[in-house]
Amino acid sequence: MSTHPHPALPLLADVDQKDAEAGLALLDEYIAAFNAQDATRWSRTLHYPHVRFAGEEVKIWHTPEAYAADNDIRQLAEKTGWARSRWDFRHLVQGNADKLHFALQFTRYDAGNQPQGSYQAFYVLTRQNGRWGVQARSSYAGIIGKNTAF
Repeated sequence: MSTHPHPALPLLADVDQKDAEAGLALLDEYIAAFNAQDATRWSRTLHYPHVRFAGEEVKIWHTPEAYAADNDIRQLAEKTGWARSRWDFRHLVQGNADKLHFALQFTRYDAGNQPQGSYQAFYVLTRQNGRWGVQARSSYAGIIGKNTAF
């Protein structure tokens, strides 16, 4: 008999430290690419199909090319004055050798380094062909433009 109260849910102790570190490194690259306003680089931090839940929309991108085409990050700067984002926290809440669930929060800043807003989110990272990527995410950041992921 299992001593774990929810046998279907893995214990965090079951997450290999190297996998947890790889997930955090991927999230570092994700936000670095976003801050660089490089949609192609950003698209390479994801796995496809990639799903985003935001506002009242569920958006699915099937290829890196489609994702990059929809996500000219300069739109965010032009429409809101955004200059950069940073992680406030990233908590690994579930995981195994092929999937990591992170509850996290990020803050968006303007050019004067003033916070524009902080948003909680949930990211699902998967390992495919030996590489970690963000497969799905749900955030409270809303949507600023048609088909965008921000």
